[in-house]
Amino acid sequence: MRRSTSIIAAGSIALLGVAVLAGCSSSSSPAPAASASAAASNAQVLPPVMVAEDVTTATAKVGEFVVIQVTKLAGTTIATSTPELLEVSQGGSDGSAEFNPGAKTLAVGTGIITVTKPDGSSYDLTVTITE
Repeated sequence: MRRSTSIIAAGSIALLGVAVLAGCSSSSSPAPAASASAAASNAQVLPPVMVAEDVTTATAKVGEFVVIQVTKLAGTTIATSTPELLEVSQGGSDGSAEFNPGAKTLAVGTGIITVTKPDGSSYDLTVTITE
């Protein structure tokens, strides 16, 4: 008798779970084809290549972002002698978040980012960009 009660209880819980999941769906949700295409476009987004401060070499693929993790954001600037390969963006703050400096890779080659620290010292980061 206890076994049949356990089976009935387990079946009831399973049906309740299905009902709850079905209740979460909505007719206003996008069609499956739209969801699939959105997932496909998100799959192409690559994570940034994170580079610690004072590291002098990095490797990235075309289209990736290279982010330089600096200890002092204020006063740190970056520049490139290879703008055809690297599109640099300065670090900064928008009031709610701080952003490290970095660069987007544009083409295959060897790019150079010059990082100038707040104390005036600088170093070059050589970025090998592959396909």
